[in-house]
Amino acid sequence: MKLPPILIIVFNRPDFALKLFEALAKLKPEKLYVISDGPRNEREAIDVEKSRLIFNNVDWNCQIKYDYSSVNIGLRQRITSGIDWVFQSEETLIILEDDCIPQPDFFKFCSSMLDRYADDNRIMAINGCNLNPRLSKTFPNSYFFSKYANSWGWATWKRAWDLFDRDLSGFDDKDTFKNFTYNFPYRTRSSLYWHYKMGVVKESKINSWAYRWMFSLWIQNGLAVVPKFNLIQNIGDDERSTNTKGNLHFLKIESSPIIEDELSHPNFIHANLTYDKWLEDSIYSKSLKYRLLWMIKKLTFQI
Repeated sequence: MKLPPILIIVFNRPDFALKLFEALAKLKPEKLYVISDGPRNEREAIDVEKSRLIFNNVDWNCQIKYDYSSVNIGLRQRITSGIDWVFQSEETLIILEDDCIPQPDFFKFCSSMLDRYADDNRIMAINGCNLNPRLSKTFPNSYFFSKYANSWGWATWKRAWDLFDRDLSGFDDKDTFKNFTYNFPYRTRSSLYWHYKMGVVKESKINSWAYRWMFSLWIQNGLAVVPKFNLIQNIGDDERSTNTKGNLHFLKIESSPIIEDELSHPNFIHANLTYDKWLEDSIYSKSLKYRLLWMIKKLTFQI
């Protein structure tokens, strides 16, 4: 199987980088890009160097390019500048951070979706991670669509990345904001939550590129493809993680291969309201039930 180009993002976790390298070595992709931010201090420099060295040991026929920062420019700037760098020469891309360990079927799935929706501007991203495969196992097809992009193993096209609203300029346009919030699963609750959240992101109080990318889908009325099966195991829940600290229940989801011989495709392209409601209820704006559970967990871990 000829794979699309793959961008690997490593930093200060050589143990994670090694697991990802071992997963890639089984598939032997022909084209790799590797990026790394610079260390924040001398102690961290050792682990940053170890992580980089792992991807110097590619022993199969592979075109590989590196973009290593000598200084620390931060998570958001490092990832977005790295994707910008790759899209100077590519039209499609699979992106994996070092804590996202893929099933082999993840690559086949991304490749198939990148081809199928190459010219469909409604589709802007391909998620490898399904945060609730128990829910989606009853869905009729091999994948569905969501308003919510997930950055734990994903793929996209240059045509979509060119629409990335990296400065959240659309947030300041009242008509634009009103238009996309109108179609949220829970209009009032979701709108209040995301207005607050994106405001914090815009002020850079949350150092996130992923929220900005998801916002970019919303203002373009774009959708993400989500596999029926979870194809990514996120292992990044230790003290070295930037944005996945804490007892996050959706980090515990096991990945699994696609058990269907052939992908079955949806007849219609629209967001799956059942899945998107669950995301809002349990992860983002949270229903009363999930908000109470979240508060109990917070208090439990503080005692």
